[in-house]
Amino acid sequence: MSLNESYSDLSKTHTPELSNVPPVSPDIAQSIDPKLLQLRETLVGILAVEGEQHAYQQRVGRVYIFRGHLQLPPETAYATLVERFKPLGYTPMLQREHDEEVVLAVEGDVPYRRINTRWWLHAALLLITIITTTVMGAALTGMPTNAIIQALQTWDTSVLWPVVRDGLPFSLTLLGILGVHEMGHYVAARLHKVKVTLPFFIPVPVPYTLGTLGAVIFIKSPLINRRALFDVGIAGPLAGLIVAIPLYVIGLNAQQTVGFPTAWIQMGYSRVSNPPLLQGLAALANGDIANLDRYVLYGHPMALAAWFGVLLTGLNLLPIGQFDGGHVVYALFGRRAWPIAMATFSLLVLGGVMAWTAWLIWAFMGLLTGLRHPPPHDDLTPLGIRRTVLGVITIVLFFLILVPVPFYSGF
Repeated sequence: MSLNESYSDLSKTHTPELSNVPPVSPDIAQSIDPKLLQLRETLVGILAVEGEQHAYQQRVGRVYIFRGHLQLPPETAYATLVERFKPLGYTPMLQREHDEEVVLAVEGDVPYRRINTRWWLHAALLLITIITTTVMGAALTGMPTNAIIQALQTWDTSVLWPVVRDGLPFSLTLLGILGVHEMGHYVAARLHKVKVTLPFFIPVPVPYTLGTLGAVIFIKSPLINRRALFDVGIAGPLAGLIVAIPLYVIGLNAQQTVGFPTAWIQMGYSRVSNPPLLQGLAALANGDIANLDRYVLYGHPMALAAWFGVLLTGLNLLPIGQFDGGHVVYALFGRRAWPIAMATFSLLVLGGVMAWTAWLIWAFMGLLTGLRHPPPHDDLTPLGIRRTVLGVITIVLFFLILVPVPFYSGF
């Protein structure tokens, strides 16, 4: 989980796309509009206006659209437009349609998302999540779930101590990866002067889960251009992987064997699939990959938690609208990201029917948050070579850390 919901809400409300903006009546469009003329004057030296200018109505207010060709680099043009439009009470948007650049003047200022929380709420959610993931971690690494539940009800310390001993390494490893993931988003957002909240951890006290749905941060102001979108979107997964990979290697080499994972057997699984990246790391770390699919379950809890951290990172990199991967792919390809998202959604549904049912959950989450990625305010400023190369590397990395069927049975 990351910054999906808040960014989606802000963008859908305040970043209209040309194809979604309905025209006003002909009488209004053809009448002399002082505001239209005033806005056109501010475009002098920025956009060589060609053809007609049309006024439209949109739920965010009136939208004026100017088509032509930019006379300045997009980043400079956008900054100048912000400076000139603000006194007039308008917010600029930069987009491209066919071979023309388009300036949209959206009535009103984009408001900040007002989410004010206390530090103790973040701390309380983190503490509860540590408890739930510790309990679930103990169950996933060998302790019978019924015994854990009974010990919690009777406060049997003779059982609870092994729960902490076996479950806490799992909990701290998993939450460490998730926490660093979210802080990657947080730091990148702050570097781009985007207002964000601290991470909210989501505890799930339900058996046969990880004990958490992850964590989420909320963005309170818009991501201005593709560079900001790319940096904030990619920072979380890369930061999480930087932590998950060494923890996975440490877990593989740690000298501890947990009990028979009854919780896994009850769910119908006895092995995990290791993606190519983790197989390569295991080969370098200890040279034994023949039984890796079982050792991740039976070895040190840190290895299993790190395996889950890598899996969740791969899922977040799915190239669908509001997932981290959706942000990265839109920053790279713009509107061409839409067919990629549709193809990914179709594969998720197909995979959910034929391979792993949980793919349907991720397909539903994609629908819930929106498959189509909205454009940032400045949709023209290019990423640059370094970000483009990093984006391509991340796409390759996506295929190295995700597998079609993460869990399976077999002895």
